[in-house]
Amino acid sequence: MPSVVICEKPSQARNIKAAIGDRYGPVLPAAGHIVRLKLPEEENPDWGRWTIDLLHPGRFYGKVPVKEAHARAALDRIRAALGRADQVIIATDCDREGQVIGQEILEFLGFRGHVQRAMFTAEDPKTLQAAFSSLRPNSDFAGMYASGVAREQADQITNLSLTRAATVTLRPPGAKGAIGIGRVKTPTLAIVCRREIEIRSFVPRDYFEVRATVATSGGPAVLTCTHLPQALRGEQSKDGIDQSDQGQDEADQEALPDALADPLSGRITDKSVADRLSAAAASHRGPLSVVQSDKRQSPPKLYHLPALQAATSARFGWSASHTLAVAQSLYEQHQVLTYPRAEARYLPENAIADTGPLATALGSLPQYAAHAALVAPPQVRKGKSGHFSDKALAGLSHHAIVPNVNIADRLAQAVGRLDADEMKLFDLVARSYLAALAPDYRYRQTRLSIAVSFSNHAWEFAVTGSVPQDLGWRAILGRTEDDTAELPHAKHEEIVRVTDTAVDGKKTKPPARYTEGSLIIAMEQAWRFVTDPKQRAVLKDARGIGTPATRDSIIAGLFKQGQLEKKAKQIHPTDAGLQLFKLIDQSIPAIADPGRTALWETLFAGVEKGQLEAQDAVRKLSDEAARAIARLVETAKANNLQISAGGSTRKPSEKQLNFAKMLSERYGIELPAAARRNAAVLNDWITKHAPAADADGNRPPLPPSQKLSAYAEQLSAALNMPIPEDARTDSKKLSSWIEQHRTQAPPSPKQLEYAEQLSEQTGKPLPDSARNNRQGLSKWIDAVKSAAPALPPTEKQLALAIQIAGDRGIDLPDIVRQSRKECSSFIDSNMQGPSSRKKTRRPSGRK
Repeated sequence: MPSVVICEKPSQARNIKAAIGDRYGPVLPAAGHIVRLKLPEEENPDWGRWTIDLLHPGRFYGKVPVKEAHARAALDRIRAALGRADQVIIATDCDREGQVIGQEILEFLGFRGHVQRAMFTAEDPKTLQAAFSSLRPNSDFAGMYASGVAREQADQITNLSLTRAATVTLRPPGAKGAIGIGRVKTPTLAIVCRREIEIRSFVPRDYFEVRATVATSGGPAVLTCTHLPQALRGEQSKDGIDQSDQGQDEADQEALPDALADPLSGRITDKSVADRLSAAAASHRGPLSVVQSDKRQSPPKLYHLPALQAATSARFGWSASHTLAVAQSLYEQHQVLTYPRAEARYLPENAIADTGPLATALGSLPQYAAHAALVAPPQVRKGKSGHFSDKALAGLSHHAIVPNVNIADRLAQAVGRLDADEMKLFDLVARSYLAALAPDYRYRQTRLSIAVSFSNHAWEFAVTGSVPQDLGWRAILGRTEDDTAELPHAKHEEIVRVTDTAVDGKKTKPPARYTEGSLIIAMEQAWRFVTDPKQRAVLKDARGIGTPATRDSIIAGLFKQGQLEKKAKQIHPTDAGLQLFKLIDQSIPAIADPGRTALWETLFAGVEKGQLEAQDAVRKLSDEAARAIARLVETAKANNLQISAGGSTRKPSEKQLNFAKMLSERYGIELPAAARRNAAVLNDWITKHAPAADADGNRPPLPPSQKLSAYAEQLSAALNMPIPEDARTDSKKLSSWIEQHRTQAPPSPKQLEYAEQLSEQTGKPLPDSARNNRQGLSKWIDAVKSAAPALPPTEKQLALAIQIAGDRGIDLPDIVRQSRKECSSFIDSNMQGPSSRKKTRRPSGRK
């Protein structure tokens, strides 16, 4: 029976061919989605004009081929092969999206033969051979396909309908660009906006810690009381003792703070309490608790794409899209890494057999040779607490990102061809893999503590220190430092006394703004922003909002549409983005809630299990979108809101931008970054800050620039002539006053000194009239300086010229020794050669 294998992308086809050859027929790759949903105007010509209508045609949108030439070529190859085939094996990614990509091609081309499915979670030869030896009927995955179709249909209807309604309702007349709203896009905007609002409204709060220095048999130690006694943390107290619950996990503080947590939970918030505790501790004498324990720490998880993007953002300042592009190059072009759009941080258990060959290959590279002994033999950690787990990969298409074992025998040659950015990324992944195979980090932890009696409770003062015993995997990742102070060798329960105390005043800090890396982690773990337990669980199983393959483009789209902007590494909402979020949060808050995705996933799970028809799920979500549109339009009109979300990609004209810069400088108002890039945003800013015209259309005068005002002040002082008051606030009048009087200004001391030197060198007297008038002196200098002898070089100039001549092994011409101009020319022309002391800056980024 003639058969054809359809996979998702060329790299996948390459792996499948390497594993099974052509025994199942030709292996033909798509290029992702090579057919797409029709646009609304293609489905219904009346929708060519943007309105606030719900774009639901009453049926599923049809599909058409993607325009790109490579996608059309892939579709044509598959069409031709299907004409000769009786059977098709779908071998696309083994998730909902992969099922849609494979099956939609067959439906679009009208294939009616037998269809089977190859399911795999990795693309190594063993896994692929096992998958093709146990093919399943594609009908087993009808529910997965139906849920994928429901998702893409609902996304198109709701996202485009809400975007068009918002744009038509909110965009000012004459502005361009769409005001985008989307199931993933808008909750992502909300994550950033809520953080921004939290930062702007943040008020620092005081808390206190009390330090006590104790004299032990091994030397002094500084112990600190940071929290209230446990018994007091839930009591009411007249001493200002905080009543709130335990604080948040510090590991989540940057990207994923707990909105319900109080940073002062359990802290000492009353200065008088801290002072009295300090006084009580000053007279303390009692036993010292010394607790020692041997601890070990296993290596971190392997990288998936979100974790890799977070790491490169933090270490190198890379954007998420740049990280993906570099990783894709390492995967496709150089083949030194596995598939980069990974969603799991585990490897399949059959990859345990690869650890020896791959560790040996990596250890042969000079940069990892020092760690070869650590991973010989490799230490394999199985299960969800380790790195190899089939159970943790259940339902996922791609395992963690690791070096590619299939080129272990030629790894050195392949790595030698990497450019600077590719080498940085490969190094992160290679060290992560080696660390996963290395021994645990082992250390001895010591904790010293005393209990000070105060206010009928025991207040603990403590310090913890650790001493590395075996660096293990830390040596590979470069984490060799000991973060804690070295503690004295004290005896358990020895009697110590406090020799000194102090109260440290501290303040709470606002949460950090997101970087691209931390925002991607926040999208992946968006369940943390949801309070409903069922929604949290669903969203956690769905691995947040967006996918590893789409999150970078979601963020890039928010930048492009002017809803977000980047300042250095930090992401800020634009004024328009914040305004849009506030409107959505007021009128249709569910649209900005990550929990909405959880509700969708619940519906799609019902479709996949056969409990709900795909059409019914789409109809239900479309009805919700229609209600959201009505509320959005009603709120916007009631409040007369207009938003230029910066969706237009048209850049401001040079004239418009220069005028805005002048306004910014004259009035001391910051010009936003988004306004510099976007004409519509800049026009709104100018309208807001330019002087308003009167009834006759006349605008008040612009104030002078700082430079113009400073020059006028100098001229006024030199002439002993006051500046007219009306000229101080009118740029044109001040310019006119300067032009009228600048010819009367006396020369500057530097100008007069130069003129006197010229007079001495040429023997031509300097007229008194020129000494008192800057303009007259300039004319005299221009007339005389052509007859003046050449100025000699300065000592510094001549010394540098002599040094350069010596370095280059040439004689220094006499004219260079005599003329400042010739000496300068000699230095300039000879500083560019191979012996130059100038350093050439290497361009950053990829080659």
